[in-house]
Amino acid sequence: MNAQPYTPALARPRRVMVLGLAALSTGFACVEMHRLLAAHGTTVPELFVLGLFAVCFAWIALSFWSGVAGFIQLVANQRVPGLRWPTEEEAAQPLTRRTAVVMPVYNEDPAAVFAHVQATYESIAATGQLDAFDFYVLSDSTRAESWVAEELAWSELCRRVGGQGRIFYRRRSDNTAKKAGNLAEFCERWGRRYDFLLVLDADSLMAGDSVVKMARLMELNPGAGILQVPPQNVGRSTLFARLQQFAGRVYGPIVAAGAAAWQLGDSNYWGHNAILRMAPFIEHCGLPVLPGQQPFGGHILSHDFVEAALMRRAGYTVWLVPELGGSYEQPPPDLLAYAQRDRRWCQGNLQHLGLVMAGGLHPMSRMHFLMGVMSYVASPLWLIFLVAGLFAALHEWFFAPATLVEFQSTLPGGDAFDTVGALRLMALSLALLWIPRLMGLGLLLANREEATRMGGRFKLVLSVMLEGVVSTLMAPVMMLFQSHFVFGTLFGYKVNWSSQQREDTDLPWSEALRRHKWHMVMGGVLAALTVAVAPGMLAWLSPVIVGLWLAPAISVFTSRASLGLWLQRKGLLLIPEEAEPPAVLVRAQELAEEEMEPVDDALDHVLTDPRAHALHLALLESHPAASVPAALASARRKLLAGGVEPLSPQEKSAVLLDARTLSELRGRRLGVQA
Repeated sequence: MNAQPYTPALARPRRVMVLGLAALSTGFACVEMHRLLAAHGTTVPELFVLGLFAVCFAWIALSFWSGVAGFIQLVANQRVPGLRWPTEEEAAQPLTRRTAVVMPVYNEDPAAVFAHVQATYESIAATGQLDAFDFYVLSDSTRAESWVAEELAWSELCRRVGGQGRIFYRRRSDNTAKKAGNLAEFCERWGRRYDFLLVLDADSLMAGDSVVKMARLMELNPGAGILQVPPQNVGRSTLFARLQQFAGRVYGPIVAAGAAAWQLGDSNYWGHNAILRMAPFIEHCGLPVLPGQQPFGGHILSHDFVEAALMRRAGYTVWLVPELGGSYEQPPPDLLAYAQRDRRWCQGNLQHLGLVMAGGLHPMSRMHFLMGVMSYVASPLWLIFLVAGLFAALHEWFFAPATLVEFQSTLPGGDAFDTVGALRLMALSLALLWIPRLMGLGLLLANREEATRMGGRFKLVLSVMLEGVVSTLMAPVMMLFQSHFVFGTLFGYKVNWSSQQREDTDLPWSEALRRHKWHMVMGGVLAALTVAVAPGMLAWLSPVIVGLWLAPAISVFTSRASLGLWLQRKGLLLIPEEAEPPAVLVRAQELAEEEMEPVDDALDHVLTDPRAHALHLALLESHPAASVPAALASARRKLLAGGVEPLSPQEKSAVLLDARTLSELRGRRLGVQA
C-alpha cells in the first residue's frame, strides 16, 4: 500500500527530469543542425528549417524521455506515488459506493455491443460485487434497424442474466453534442443516484476484478476525480489490426508507464475505460459550447481532455493507472478506417487551441491540450520541414554565388558536406524513435513466460522487426493524411460524425487507389525534386518516397484478415491475450458468435412481431409523440394510402417514435389478417 498523499512537490523532480532532458536533447540536436546548415552562412529559409526542426525534434525527444521514465518505472516494479491502494483486508470488503457503468452507442452492431455488455456484467458478477453496479446502454443510433435491434438485444440480455432493474436501455431522439451530450443527459437524469461513473465505448470490454479495483481506489482516494486504465487492442484479425495489437502490447506499457510516472495526479482522460467521481463531474465538468462555427466553434468533439482539465481545475486529481489491466478495446481493421477515426480526433484536438489559456486551468492541463494538438500538427510540420529543406537548397542554388558543381558539393554526399555530422544527427533521431521499442522488447525477452506466449523469443524479435518496417512505410502516408486533416480544419472543413468501421473486410484495390492516388503523386514529385536538386538526399528520403509509392498496396494487403491469420499461424505478431485469453475475452467472443434475431426492416418488424411491438411501445413512454411532425404526417399519408410508396429513413423513424400511429397500424394489420 502506498498512502503518500499527492502534492505538487511529489511530481516536480520527475517533471524536471523528463522535460529537462527533452530540452537538453533538443538543444544538442539544434546545435548540430545549425552547424550543418550554416556551413556557408545561414539564409532565411535555412533559419525557417531550423525552427521547424526544433519543434519536431522536441516532440520526439519528449516522447523518448517519457518512454525512458516508463522503462525505469516498469523495471523498478513499483507503483507511482500519490494513490492509496487497498490492504488485503480492505480488498476483501464489499464496496460501499454505487457505480453506473455506461456504454454510449451510435449505429453499432447490436450483437457485438451487447456481447461486451454481458461479458463485462458476468465478469463483475463473478467477483461477488455486482450489487454495487448498474448498467446503462445509452443509444444515439439514427438508423431505425439499429434502434429496434438494440431494444430486442437489451430485452434478451436482461432475460438471460436476470438483469431487470440493473441493466437499462435508453435511446434519445435528439443526439445533440454526440457522445458528450449523451453522457451529460444521463448525468442530469440519473447521475445523482450514483457515486461513480464508469464510461465504456461501444467496443470496450473490461474484466470484473479490474472494475472492482477501480471502484475501490475511488473509495479509498476521495481526492481522485478520474482513474484512467489504458485499453489493450484485441480481437481483430486483419494484418493492420494485428500490427496495432502487437505494437500496443510491446510498446504500450512503456508509453503508459512513462506518462503515469511523470504526470502522476495531473494525468489525462481518454474518454472510455475510465471511472469518474460523479458529483464533481456533474458540478464542474459541464462542457462549454465554443463561440463561432465549426470546425473550431460549436460543440466540443474531443470532450475527454476538456473534462479532465475541468476536473483538475476543481481540485480533483486525474490518474493514469496502467497496472490495473483488464481493459480492452478493438483497433480499426485497416489504414483507411484508422484515418477516418483520426479525422474526427484531429478536429476535436485542434478545438482545444481555444481553451489553452482558459482561466484557472492547471499547467499540466494546458500542456495536455498542447500535446494533443501537437500529436496532429507534428505531421504537417514534418512535411513542411521536408519541403522547406528542398526550398532552402533551391534558394542556395539560385541566390548563392556558386557554380552548380560547387553548390552540389555542399549537399549530402558532396565533398564539402559534413556527412559524419549528418549521420550523427540522423542516428540520434532514429535512436529516439527506436530505443523505446527496444526497451519494450527487452522487458518481454527478460520475461520467459511472456515471450513464450508471444511466439517465443526468436519470433518475438522477428515480429518487432516486421512491425517496425511496416510502420516505417505507413508513417509518410499517415503524415499526409494528418496534414490534410489539419489543413482542412484550418480552412473550415467540417468533420462528419459517423459510426466507426469495426468489422474485418478486405479493402478493394479501386478504393485504395482512389484514396491514395495523391500520396503516390506526392512521392513521385518528392523523388523528382530530390534527384534534380539534391541527389545525395535521395537515400535519406527513400523510406518516405517508397512508403508513398506503395501506399495503395500497403492499405490493401494490411486490410487482409487472411494475411493476418497466416502470420498468426506462423507465430508472428502474437499477443498473450491470444495464447491465453482472459475469461472475459473468451466469453465476449462466444456471445458475439451466437445468432441474433435479424431486423431487416425496423417498422415492419415492430408491426408484425408482437414481442417487438410491445417492447417498443413500452420504451416509448418518454416519447409520447414524434419530434418530427412533418415527417410523421408525410409517413401517415403514404401508409394510409396503402403503403405503395416507400418511406424515407426520416419518415420511418417518425412513425417509430409515435405510439398512436404504431398502435393504429398494428391494429389494421391484425384486422386484415383476421
